[in-house]
Amino acid sequence: MTGYATRIAGGRASKACRLVSLRPRVGSGRWGWALALLAVFQCGTAHGQVPMVPYEQGTEAFRRLLFELGFRPLHSFAELQEAPSESLFILLGNPNGLTHRYFPEGLHTFVEQGGAVLIATDMPTVGEADQELGRLAGVRVTGETLVLRRRFLAQNSQHFLYNNSEYCPFVEPLEGPDTFGTVTALIGGDIRPDLFRRSPRLDSPRLRVAANAPSRLVISRWWLPVGIHRLAKLSMLCQDEKAGGPHFVDEKGALFAVGGTVGKGRVLVLADHSLFINRMILPQDNNNLEFAAHCLYWLRGGISTPGEVLRAVRSHAEQGNANIRLAGQRIRVLLWDDGVIRSDFQAPLKRMPASPLPSEPAIVAALDQTIAQLEQNNAWNRALLERIDELPGGRKGVVRQAVYLLTLAVLVFLGQRFLWRTRHRPELAVPSLTEALRKHEPQRTLLEQRRRALVHLGNVWEIGRRLAREYFASAGVALTGAAPPRVVTAPGRRWQRWRLNRRVARLWRLARGDAPAHLSPAALKRRLRDVEELQTAWANGTIEEVLSEG
Repeated sequence: MTGYATRIAGGRASKACRLVSLRPRVGSGRWGWALALLAVFQCGTAHGQVPMVPYEQGTEAFRRLLFELGFRPLHSFAELQEAPSESLFILLGNPNGLTHRYFPEGLHTFVEQGGAVLIATDMPTVGEADQELGRLAGVRVTGETLVLRRRFLAQNSQHFLYNNSEYCPFVEPLEGPDTFGTVTALIGGDIRPDLFRRSPRLDSPRLRVAANAPSRLVISRWWLPVGIHRLAKLSMLCQDEKAGGPHFVDEKGALFAVGGTVGKGRVLVLADHSLFINRMILPQDNNNLEFAAHCLYWLRGGISTPGEVLRAVRSHAEQGNANIRLAGQRIRVLLWDDGVIRSDFQAPLKRMPASPLPSEPAIVAALDQTIAQLEQNNAWNRALLERIDELPGGRKGVVRQAVYLLTLAVLVFLGQRFLWRTRHRPELAVPSLTEALRKHEPQRTLLEQRRRALVHLGNVWEIGRRLAREYFASAGVALTGAAPPRVVTAPGRRWQRWRLNRRVARLWRLARGDAPAHLSPAALKRRLRDVEELQTAWANGTIEEVLSEG
């Protein structure tokens, strides 16, 4: 929060508007002169205007940077969403600007259509703002105030703390491979932007960016969305301001910044917005101003990594004389500064005050003394009772509502304990009756099942007997005689007649048998051949007549 700017340790010399001289990166010729002009720009306060916050905590320098970089201010969210591919939304502080009240179709849709978003806040994201930020960047802001106690530093604190203030740790860019970013890159994500180098060269020095009472980011899902990468963290020794003893928030370092591409747009989320206030951006002993310029340049659409340079050069080679838009095309900006839309980019700058700020122990002692005096005067209880009296119904109404709520809680508990938990519930492990009956339904007819059972047992006497009876019925021979019928053939065919009579006798014994006898499937095949031979002889006239014996 901007109020934390006063926690910077005293003793800092007066900082005029002698801003950090920026070394333009590749493709940054359009704005390098603008930063140089901003570095020497000096003027007084605006005539007839009184700032709502102290100048040290204001954003005049940041707004002036937007003006010098050629950004055009917007005045409403409707204007912002008219042309997303040409627009940049900057949110500093109050995160309520992320809700559907301002983005009816959702912030994610605005970015997918080509818009860019810079979200810098140390306030907790809750409710709808938390959902929108989680869907867009996969993180949320916890709202804790992180400090880096000097007693935990084994080395010189100047390497870790800006101006030797425990509330101003330096941001640590992530150098090694990003596990989440690597996975998203493999499945289609873009290259991780590098906003902490002075130029795209790999050997260029890193920017020293100082935070001011920062918070931290927490990944709200199992992994970051596709295209979003971890960019920076705070020291692993950072802890909550309210924590006592060595209780550190993250052994790997609190996550401070994430960013990347979503659809056609770009996203950058920082866990602190007061690093862009005048007190942090104007001094020459940090690189906050250059970092702010790098962020705006990348969000505008410019390059930030050697890989993007190579891709731009390759695109130029493939398209011939096509113009390479290295500086980006998003020049329309809506600046949401702690709940207020700011369109005065041509903000005046003035010198910083020379008087040192009180030291941190003095501030803490004053706060402790004030809190102790309030406790002695019972101010907290009186304020609470006054607030209760202002409610509808007063104290009696509050007691009555508390009784109602307590009664409702008891009824819900009893209902859950004795009704809900004892309700009838079907046993999921036991199959239903329909499924059990379906499993026991016969898949074939009884005759077919009987035939398969006989074949399986190797005794098909019943089948052979039925076939033999069908043959004699078709030949018109009744099964009443004791002896088998005789076949009459043409004269001179004694051998053939004897053979046919043997077959008729075998079939007769099979058809007349009352007691079951063993008949193998192979024997049944032989009986079938006998039937076929007799039918063939009857058809071609070999058998003239079949005579019954008795």
